[in-house]
Amino acid sequence: MDQDTVYAVVDIETTGTSVQDGDRIIQIGCVFVQHNQIINHFTTDVNPLREIPAAISRLTGISNQRVRHAPLFDDVAGTLYSLLTDTVFVAHNVNFDLPFVNAELARVGYPELDIEALDTVSLSQILLPTAASFRLRDLSGLFNIEHDSPHSADSDASATAELFIFLFRRLRALPLVTLHQMIALNASLPRQTATLFRVALALNTQQPRKLPDYLYVKNGLALRRAEPAVPTPLTAPTKYPKTKKQKQKLMPQNLEWRPEQAKMMNYIYNNYAHADQHPVKQMVVEAPTGIGKSLGYTLPMAYLGQTGRPVVISTATTLLQEQLMEQTLPLLRQIVPFPINATIVKGSRHYLDLQRFAGTLALNESSKQTQLLKLRLLVWLTMTTTGDLDELHLATYRAPYFQEIVHEGTVTEDNPFYDDDFLRRRDQQLSQAQFVIVNHAYLSEHAADLGHQLDRPYLVIDEAQHLPDSTLRQRRRRVKFAKIINELHHIQRDISREMGPSLLTLFAADQETQATLTHLLHSSERVEKALVTVVNQLFLNFLAAKRGNAQNTTIEELVSADDLAHNGQQLHTALTQIKNGDTQLLVQLGVIRQRFDQEHERFVASQRYLFEQLDTRVHLVDELLQRLLGIFQEATEQDASSLFWVTINHVGDRGSLELASGLLATQGFLRQQIYAAFQPVLLTGATLFSSGRSQYVLDQFDLDREDTVTHRMRSSFDYATQAQLLLADSGPNLTRVAPADYVTYLTTALTQLAGAVHKQTLILFNSLNVIEQVYDQLIHQPEFARREILAQGISGSRERMTKRFVTGHDSILLGAASFWEGIDLPADQLELLIVTRLPFESPDRVFVKANYARLEAAGKNPFYNAALPAATLRLRQGVGRLIRTPQDRGAVVILDQRLVERQYGKSILRALPKDLTPVTGDVGELTQALVKFFEKDSPDSVDPA
Repeated sequence: MDQDTVYAVVDIETTGTSVQDGDRIIQIGCVFVQHNQIINHFTTDVNPLREIPAAISRLTGISNQRVRHAPLFDDVAGTLYSLLTDTVFVAHNVNFDLPFVNAELARVGYPELDIEALDTVSLSQILLPTAASFRLRDLSGLFNIEHDSPHSADSDASATAELFIFLFRRLRALPLVTLHQMIALNASLPRQTATLFRVALALNTQQPRKLPDYLYVKNGLALRRAEPAVPTPLTAPTKYPKTKKQKQKLMPQNLEWRPEQAKMMNYIYNNYAHADQHPVKQMVVEAPTGIGKSLGYTLPMAYLGQTGRPVVISTATTLLQEQLMEQTLPLLRQIVPFPINATIVKGSRHYLDLQRFAGTLALNESSKQTQLLKLRLLVWLTMTTTGDLDELHLATYRAPYFQEIVHEGTVTEDNPFYDDDFLRRRDQQLSQAQFVIVNHAYLSEHAADLGHQLDRPYLVIDEAQHLPDSTLRQRRRRVKFAKIINELHHIQRDISREMGPSLLTLFAADQETQATLTHLLHSSERVEKALVTVVNQLFLNFLAAKRGNAQNTTIEELVSADDLAHNGQQLHTALTQIKNGDTQLLVQLGVIRQRFDQEHERFVASQRYLFEQLDTRVHLVDELLQRLLGIFQEATEQDASSLFWVTINHVGDRGSLELASGLLATQGFLRQQIYAAFQPVLLTGATLFSSGRSQYVLDQFDLDREDTVTHRMRSSFDYATQAQLLLADSGPNLTRVAPADYVTYLTTALTQLAGAVHKQTLILFNSLNVIEQVYDQLIHQPEFARREILAQGISGSRERMTKRFVTGHDSILLGAASFWEGIDLPADQLELLIVTRLPFESPDRVFVKANYARLEAAGKNPFYNAALPAATLRLRQGVGRLIRTPQDRGAVVILDQRLVERQYGKSILRALPKDLTPVTGDVGELTQALVKFFEKDSPDSVDPA
């Protein structure tokens, strides 16, 4: 490859994925690129002399009739071979296209192409590190590349050629230092893809380019300059627009007027303004989907914050943090007549540690995944000003490599990247921001720090329904004994590995350090032995007599504080050995660290890395051991707000034993540990209340009714016109039916209902085990032979399933847990929602069991004070998946006859939208009603109430 190379960008469509199994090419597209210009095209259909599967025809648009008179591959092989010879083969997934073409050439008597080849998927992953998807269709949309016919070879080849030109230009725009580092990694990429880095370096060396002003080089890394943190200037406060006329004057013309949103704004502003004239109360606002909740609270808060008091917004996930920053705040800036300064703040482990990353670059890396990650990170550093690893959209975020490079929260002045540190940048931005956007997990850990640093700012908790669970999760301490023992084994191997580099050989000439390493080795072995003693006793005392079951192999057992404290007394010797051993590990590591620092210059990068690994592992072991000792201490202190439990993966698997402690409930904690650091809190979400005067939500949010004002905004949707609610009034007795019979019932009912209408269908379950069994039966039903069925736990990650469902047609998705909320499927992305069972929590779960016991001890009925309101909220959230815009139309079917038969069913139904009038019947009658509903013509217009 050189500056004059001709690149042949190829795409093929085939009858299947295997030439050996008889699959054949049905279309070839080829676009030739030289000097970053398209110079030629070649495309042809090919007669495969076999039937094209229906699924392939639907995907590609290529029918058997279309290729009947097309040339055979034998007829085009000579032309294709001649065109591709002396080129570099380029494809989007080159390890499919090139082998397939070569196999077809060999089949008709031509030699295989002995040419270099490049993969645009790998190049895209490296050079576009922040792209959310690397499918050709998605990348084409990202860069406005014309791509009218995805899965058509000529269109795909043209789009890939445009993409390749863009990628090569992007590669050449990288600084020389970055290109040198990319080459030095010697990454194993498909075919000769990595060779392109050398081509770009040679061209850039011949024609040197000045480093752009927005980049600088520090300690061998090319970095993006950060915009200096500028405080929002304080001006004379602008008067809040209270009236409709005043608001409409500020709003952009294309922004729909929403009366309920305007009411929400006024409620919030009036509660917090003029605090010297009336007491400010805690506030809960339920703002249903469609009224514009985010703008509904940010606008009044922007006016309230003009005097200099910042606003902290906490939301459920990092994705929602990004949405607020990228969607809501730019809109707010268009509206308010004063500047808005905002920043996102996340926990330290969301950020890259530059020093740790730089240290890994000098190591020879055998893992292809890690090689690719290093390449992506090098390019990303020329783009990011935040160092926030979430920008990379990486499913591999939890890959082992990331544990080596994420920030651990501290940076000292002797760090070579002290001035460039991303965590320091984050804190500088935080001190200057008017809006600080955090997530619930960060808030529960850092509320006091935020309140102190920002002088008791306003606090808005968005997606507030997640706050209690998020807080409880964050306050859990969990110890996996196998994790500690595994880290101890790594320490032992690093010290005395027989094959390969070890720390004993590293300090072979230093007897004193060797002796210290040997002591550290023995300390780790003593700690391991004591840990095994603890595991054995906890298993024998709490789990040995337990029996598993087919539906849930994980066994959880609640342990009283008394019982755990008693076990701690019995394990006094072992726990003392763990405590003393941990201290010895740290002391011995410190001695070795001192010696290592004195001789730092004599060690090469791989040797320094070996020691740094030891340092990291010992500190991780220390953290885990302190957590273990802390749990036993917590049990000894008899804190009534804590609960304890032990877990194993399945019967007899003591090696998987875990010990955990956690906060039992949020009552008392939220008020004292979070709200106290801020102005009176504002909590908001689309689904918060389970009834008109719900004490449940106030208990969950740790609020006092006398000090709290609540508002429930009306939905802007016309459910009477847009939706239909269908309730089964018959079915198996859910408390007595055998699991196999229940699965058969569900399969029959779902086949009848979903099979009667060809609509995008979401089916909600409470159990992944039931999903698996129903899926196994549904895929064999003839009604679904031509429909894609996706199932949680079977069809990939939640994100991947959702993406496939959104882009599907007539698809069916079986989901549990997170699919009850948090996914947005407007218009025809979802038209039929089926709820298989009311979402009551399993009473066998340790948290549910402990909470019910707590309520009983307080003289309360667990069902009416916890189980029923929680299930009601969950059902409201599930039903809320269906109607997302005023134009949506769809039906909800609930197959749990308890809604009709039980008295509490009326309470649940009252919590659903008032004009969602139910129709009851057996499955056959509901199917008829469903067909009738969808046969109705959609209204030309819907009057948003």
